[in-house]
Amino acid sequence: MPQPLTGYTIIEMGTAIQGPAAGVYLSDMGADVIKIEPPIGDSSRFHRGVNNETPPETPGSMFTAGNRGKRSVCLDVNTDAGIDVVRQLIKDADVFMSNYRAHFLNRLGLDYDSVKKLNPNAIYATVNGFGPLGPDADRPMVEGAVQARGGLANLCGPSDGLPTPSGATIADGAGAMHFALGIVTALLAKERHGVAQQVNTSSLGTQIWLQSWEIQQYLLTGKPLKRAGNHMPNIRGPWGVYAASDGEAFIFCLIGDKAWKPFCEYGGLPDLASNPFWDDGFKRMGALPGGQDDAAVKRVRADMAKVFANRTSAEWSAFFRSQDDIIAEKIQNHAEVASDPQTIANEYIVPMEFDGVGESRVVGNLVQLSETPGSVKTAPPALGNATREVMEALGYLDDDINAIEQHTAQLRKKILGT
Repeated sequence: MPQPLTGYTIIEMGTAIQGPAAGVYLSDMGADVIKIEPPIGDSSRFHRGVNNETPPETPGSMFTAGNRGKRSVCLDVNTDAGIDVVRQLIKDADVFMSNYRAHFLNRLGLDYDSVKKLNPNAIYATVNGFGPLGPDADRPMVEGAVQARGGLANLCGPSDGLPTPSGATIADGAGAMHFALGIVTALLAKERHGVAQQVNTSSLGTQIWLQSWEIQQYLLTGKPLKRAGNHMPNIRGPWGVYAASDGEAFIFCLIGDKAWKPFCEYGGLPDLASNPFWDDGFKRMGALPGGQDDAAVKRVRADMAKVFANRTSAEWSAFFRSQDDIIAEKIQNHAEVASDPQTIANEYIVPMEFDGVGESRVVGNLVQLSETPGSVKTAPPALGNATREVMEALGYLDDDINAIEQHTAQLRKKILGT
């Protein structure tokens, strides 16, 4: 059975997360993604992260997450021979994609106009930190910088302390999702309208999109939201993080009126259920006669904390499963997420063989299609594993291929000092 992007060839020049992770999605959906790597490889190959004691032959977790299912071509694009291979690849490609900065691509002659001359039918897709226009269009970007510039970090952390960045690389990850969406949209437009075009998106733009509701709130009211610690800045009432008696935390989101009494009684405070101050949802949200009451919100949250402290996390989990009128979930660590029955049932994490460690698991493909489903492909490629194969397909002779491989090997040895 064909996969959605079977037959499409993608040339990727990317590093870190935002560009390569988009390539993973395209690969999962059937595209042949050829990754161009420098002589020492994508730098994320060497990023081991924290608590990573895997063998040297096992790719780093960042590289694995962003490069499984691809083929690697190792080239020195600063040489005529290396850049010629890239240009030959582009001539037969459906997409050229990169998260390299514009000045680097321009210097290599891989700007939009130059690539369009090589292949008028190719989609040209780039993603960066702060957008393709404006004074900072080519400014370097890493995750934290965009969380800061996009305002997300400002809404995270204690209300009376410093802002706190997210614990995950959501700027890069969400940027990759938008990048992949832009590429697929351009491919569809080409099929429908016969026009190949340029695709641009950015981490900053994605951060703004992720906060559409919160930023819209400011745009309509002129009043910026403030950090709320364990609670959502734009949601009043009980919504928030509460600790069970054993210290495990829950995010409590919604409770209907018919569940309020069972909740209070199960938590050992039956008198709270009959308190007329909290006997309907509007009051619990601080929506009292005369307007919003911040003091009421603080009081209901304090009472909620007392209720939660009277039961263990296991007891609360069982109780919430029995209550259709309550939405609350225990905050899971990554070990619990990986073993969650929902994770397993939907194949959000799947097994894969790795050099060095044998069978492990990877984050899978989350888009499920009934008739032309995608699938997780191979483990992340060894550096240059497809250089010879790809160059032979382009018609290069053995002498040319050997020269490329010898040059990159020598340069790698010189750089790494091995």
